[in-house]
Amino acid sequence: NNRPRTHHTLQSLADIMYGYGFKVLCLIFMARGLIFISTGEKIKEDELTEDEEGIVEEDIVEEDLSDYLEEDGVLYKTLWKPKDCAGPTEDGDDVTMIMEYYGLKDDGTEVEMEHALTTKIGRGQTIRSKGDGLFGMCLGERRRLVVPQHVLRNQYKKVLPGILDSVKTYLDVEVTKINEMSWHKFESGLRMAMLEPVESEFCSRTVVHGDTLYVEYEGTLENGKVFDSSANRGTPFGPFVHGKRQIIDGYTETLEGRCLGERWRMTVPPHLAYGDDGVGDDILGGATLTFDVRLVQLNDNLWSDEVRDRKVLGWEEIYKPEVCEEMVGFDDELYIHYDATREDKSKFGSLVDKNPPYGPFSLSDRGTFVPALDHALPGMCLGERRMVVVPPRLGWMGGHHDSIMVEMMLVKINGKEAERFNTENKRERGERGNKKL
Repeated sequence: NNRPRTHHTLQSLADIMYGYGFKVLCLIFMARGLIFISTGEKIKEDELTEDEEGIVEEDIVEEDLSDYLEEDGVLYKTLWKPKDCAGPTEDGDDVTMIMEYYGLKDDGTEVEMEHALTTKIGRGQTIRSKGDGLFGMCLGERRRLVVPQHVLRNQYKKVLPGILDSVKTYLDVEVTKINEMSWHKFESGLRMAMLEPVESEFCSRTVVHGDTLYVEYEGTLENGKVFDSSANRGTPFGPFVHGKRQIIDGYTETLEGRCLGERWRMTVPPHLAYGDDGVGDDILGGATLTFDVRLVQLNDNLWSDEVRDRKVLGWEEIYKPEVCEEMVGFDDELYIHYDATREDKSKFGSLVDKNPPYGPFSLSDRGTFVPALDHALPGMCLGERRMVVVPPRLGWMGGHHDSIMVEMMLVKINGKEAERFNTENKRERGERGNKKL
């Protein structure tokens, strides 16, 4: 990390020296500072040096700030930005930025810290339309800010945990989300801007190994020249089988887990494209390529406006007691039975596996850990059964690629059992007892 260290105040210096046992020297520095402040006199004959004033710089060489821009006292420069700008940020945008800085742990140790800050851009917000050095950034762009102490205290200290209170603070900032668009970096070196994600409620299936796919695409070189596109060819690229090395590795990495209709832009390093050899006249060896891609067919399913607007998450009542004795509340302690059927007709769940009901849990805490079921529970009556469609991105932790049909029964609320479940439970216990006899 090449981010310069912060400039510490007198108190920081005293803390550091105290840690090394120089208590007396710290007291001398602090005393001189107090005398100087109380008299208000400017000492010309014995002028204080920078170290005596308590401003030091740890293990750094002063960075040349001549290439920085200035905005209301904040200096900033761009460290890196994508060739194609998604965005940039504007008034009213909801943004997430990863901020890196030097801070203090609870034990007083100074370390590099990282914090994801999510905020809206505009007047009265943490990030304003001007004056912060952060306005107009592209998705994935990185900037370095040099923040004066008064801005740090008024703006950043309350939102960045543990940040040092310094005369001059360096912040490295990366934009990872603008509204629904998001930025992703892979260990392989590939970078991806998700430009048009499909909302979780509308995604019925995600790409897995062995799926047959078609994509629309446009490929460009680093100089911006388009070397190939499905528009020029007049047809999407496909069919190809995901995970069978029928397409460059950059596609394989980004296609895994995608929903039908999603559009993204990926920057593909040479080792995930055409390597050192290149291909054809345009793609030279060692070329980094950019592809704008949309998944338009997943097996037999085609992308269309109708598919885009078709909500997958949903539920329907399959049984409800005539009298609703208890109804789910946000803080209630709940138990459920469930029976889940997957795309391949395999089953799992407390009923199928003959396990006790799942619980206790409450919607005000962590719920069921299955977001789709948490959506379907409010308003359920004790003893009611609902059939819930669980899309892959609103399902079980660890993931599944398909939508799962789940029959869910609410069997207990705050210790009170559903009469129907109680009767069936007693009958089942009796049958088990008879078998033992």
